[in-house]
Amino acid sequence: MIFAQHGVSLYLELPTIFLAAFFGAAYFSVRKVTLLGAFLLALCLGLGGGIWRDIVLNIEPAAFQYWYFVPVALAGGLLGVLVRDRFDSEWITPYVRNVTTGLLLLIGLEKAYNYDNPTLSVVLIGILTAVGGSVTASVLSRNDLFHHNGGAFLVMCLLIASTVFLIIVHTGSMYLAEIGAVATFVGLRHVGHVKGWTAVELPWEPATAESSGSPAK
Repeated sequence: MIFAQHGVSLYLELPTIFLAAFFGAAYFSVRKVTLLGAFLLALCLGLGGGIWRDIVLNIEPAAFQYWYFVPVALAGGLLGVLVRDRFDSEWITPYVRNVTTGLLLLIGLEKAYNYDNPTLSVVLIGILTAVGGSVTASVLSRNDLFHHNGGAFLVMCLLIASTVFLIIVHTGSMYLAEIGAVATFVGLRHVGHVKGWTAVELPWEPATAESSGSPAK
């Protein structure tokens, strides 16, 4: 269900905030960040992208307007801190990060689309929502959250997933558009990870000296 005051499905946005905060807390708490710091960075990941999105849309950020956004982010952060010792592994971190980024992209696309923005604006706002919280947390912590496995390939994945969303949503099915966008992004990122395309370069670009070794994890 779409609530007019949000412009995006609550069944989608609240779990996305929870998962993003969970990932942020688990990720940073195993990197010698204090408990308070991990919670603050978890809030940045859980709420930051949506706040940037709403600022660009020139509306009051939902995180400031409705009481339940911050508690959901805090709950995700608490769970992330509790399971931090079981979370930091080479195989689980990329999957959780990719699903989280795909969902953040989706809540940006959906809200911008439901607010009747032009197509280009929908795409740009979606991408801002997807990476805004991560960039904010990375700057504050001086830690590259994407570990240089984003770059041009990440942008390409975001653009393709946004295109899939727009194509499907114009058929009148928001649910299929939601599934298609997230599945497309996560699938592309998974293929890129397996193929070693998650370095800064696009697959067809020559490797630089910095990334000419083993593929980025």
